[in-house]
Amino acid sequence: MVRAGGMFIAIMGVGVLLGAIIPNRRRSLLIVGAVAATVAIILAAARLSAPLGTPTRLQFIFLAGSIGAEAVLVRVAVAFYRHASERNLLLAILFAVGLHFLPMAGAFGPLCAALGVTLCACAGTGLWLNSGIPLNRLWASDGIIKITFGTIMFFAF
Repeated sequence: MVRAGGMFIAIMGVGVLLGAIIPNRRRSLLIVGAVAATVAIILAAARLSAPLGTPTRLQFIFLAGSIGAEAVLVRVAVAFYRHASERNLLLAILFAVGLHFLPMAGAFGPLCAALGVTLCACAGTGLWLNSGIPLNRLWASDGIIKITFGTIMFFAF
């Protein structure tokens, strides 16, 4: 599943990066990225996974659980940061998304856990350690990190 997951993550990263380039379209570009990544994975996942063997039931459980965890974590982030600035709300959401990659390592391998730690460090730095870092810089960094890890996951396996 690692190649298909890498493709999905890289495409999402492009959507995030474009949101840093065109910030007034950030949310719509996330939606476009999600739709593009979903269509790509529907069309290519079986072919990408076939050379590496059939994904196990446990991998599917980790994948589904991680997606469910992401939904819960994003809702929690929004609940805690709903009255904060847009910058802090969006960084909290990016942090929550980073967290969901930790258990996703059960589906996509250890690079996915490293991705999650890196994304959390990026968002957490802007959220709690240095409020002077502009949102667009952190947003672009998040996109570049996703593109980088997704590309490695896609091509390394």
